[in-house]
Amino acid sequence: MAAILTRCFVSQFSVDAFMSYFVETAIEGDHAAHMALISKSVAVYGVPGFEVIAYEDWSRQCAEEFARNLIKAISYDNIQIVSETDSLICFETQETVEARDGTVNRNRLEVFLARETDEQWRIVQETILPAAGQSFGGGTLNSLSPC
Repeated sequence: MAAILTRCFVSQFSVDAFMSYFVETAIEGDHAAHMALISKSVAVYGVPGFEVIAYEDWSRQCAEEFARNLIKAISYDNIQIVSETDSLICFETQETVEARDGTVNRNRLEVFLARETDEQWRIVQETILPAAGQSFGGGTLNSLSPC
């Protein structure tokens, strides 16, 4: 799988394969492999109560969830590429996370994947999009948008 995620051109790169591996590492609880798919400079927007979630926050949450084996299933459906260059891909998707206690969270996401200097594709930005008919109430995205 690593060969798919490195040394490839955007025309050869598969967002579906990347996200499948992203899910696999989470379900297996492989913290190191999972976090290797996320940029150290990642920014996550749209999480209620937080202006931005950074790499350290994401890593800490994953470590706790993986250690407690909380995640039962994750899916990314209806992946739609919005824009792409040879080093940046923007897509929207429907994320569904099912916990072992039966809790299900669904979010519409805007995700940016970037090919970083080591040629590895990583998530560099993720925004939880408001549900249809809702807004962020004046929030703004960072300079990687528009997507």
